Amino acid sequence: MERFNEAHEGHRARLRRKVREAGLDALAPHEILEYLLYHIVPRQDVNALAHRLLERFGSVEGVLRAELAQLVQVQGVGPRSAEFLLRVGEAARACASLTGEERTPLSNCLSVLRYAGALGRKLKPPCCVQLCLDRELRLLYRRAICPSRAWGEPETLRAALDDVLSTGARHAILLEYVGRLNPEAEDYDLEHLRGYAAAMHAADSALLDFLILGDAGACSLRQLGEVPDFDFSDRARSMREDYLAGAPSELHIVHFSPEDEEDGEDVDGN
Repeated sequence: MERFNEAHEGHRARLRRKVREAGLDALAPHEILEYLLYHIVPRQDVNALAHRLLERFGSVEGVLRAELAQLVQVQGVGPRSAEFLLRVGEAARACASLTGEERTPLSNCLSVLRYAGALGRKLKPPCCVQLCLDRELRLLYRRAICPSRAWGEPETLRAALDDVLSTGARHAILLEYVGRLNPEAEDYDLEHLRGYAAAMHAADSALLDFLILGDAGACSLRQLGEVPDFDFSDRARSMREDYLAGAPSELHIVHFSPEDEEDGEDVDGN
């Protein structure tokens, strides 16, 4: 594959800035594929590869609907890249199937806690679930990314990043169900939190909150000031403030009550 140099690095930066300012709709088809491939092929020029994929499958949709065996036949596409494109296509289709009414609004901490509490009654802890949200903090996609509390391992983070990229999520929330009475962060959580937040930022998304949920309630690391932030624009600051508005100011533990119960959906999906 083509060698990486400063010109290509500048191209990547310009493309990422274009996505932040105008979204994926502002990109040409080959640029969309380039942008996706940047996150799985970090140090190589992928322009020619993007064009080869379009020549083989006809469109971005064709690439994302292709089977694994078909993708690896394209020069420059290895097993990891093929699996990444396959996962992106699956998540994009799941997101596209939703109507506006199905995009659950999760605009503040209390609404997320109620949603997470209802979801937790269908889960077998310990496990971790990632919520992908759009610019208005409406749910795009949800998936259990880890069947344990070891959510910070490279393979798990890579899968979480795939979901964010494929859905075009602008925010993510991580829900950690601990399977014990009182929820609290462990050293493992705090050690891996910055890496997770940095990965979301690199994908033009932002970690809004990390909630740890136990049988008695939930702990918001956003409320505790433990969530690293990388975007300090006025809009981002205001969104974070609005997210915490109305949440308990004295205690970070919020206890669930019977009226918080909702009819839930499958764990994977919406």
